[in-house]
Amino acid sequence: MSDDRFHELSPEERAKSKLHDPTPGRKKYLIDLLYKFLTKSISFAQLTGLPAKDLYSLSEMGMVKLQHGRVEEARKIFECLVKVDHKNPFYHSALGGVYQKLGRFVDAVYEYSEAIKSNKADMAALVNRGEIYLLHKNYRKAAEDFRSAILQDPQGKNRFANRARSLVVAIKRSLQLQKEKIDKAGGRIPRKRLST
Repeated sequence: MSDDRFHELSPEERAKSKLHDPTPGRKKYLIDLLYKFLTKSISFAQLTGLPAKDLYSLSEMGMVKLQHGRVEEARKIFECLVKVDHKNPFYHSALGGVYQKLGRFVDAVYEYSEAIKSNKADMAALVNRGEIYLLHKNYRKAAEDFRSAILQDPQGKNRFANRARSLVVAIKRSLQLQKEKIDKAGGRIPRKRLST
């Protein structure tokens, strides 16, 4: 339909045609909007105008499923939410938690990192990512994440920061015990003997 023909239509006919006003201003607005979406400046939810409260309700459902051990169902929900609204750090953090429960540690670290990029104060993502680093013996990165979480909570009120404090103490004890074993062995790393 040409621009001239569109302007000749009555308001009812315009609504029935399901076309938006093709004026140059409207075209520029749509092109800018699509450009922002393609460059990931806005999410699909923002592009389409999905209500945030509907997405929030869906995320609550995902959290309930995760808390009750229905991890696969929670994974599907949070993967969908991350695709629809990649700008929301909570969805990335929750999906990271799901992947961590599933043992998909690389995916979990990626999702936690995405959450931290958007929200540097996400202590849950920091501590959980630190735990994965600790599990894989990357002590430096684990310590950095734990330190960041602890520094954000000097009063010791946040449960994630307190968990980070306990893990730091556990790391120190573990390293101290390893050092004592090495010292007792005369500077050599003791080998475990196989029992026959």
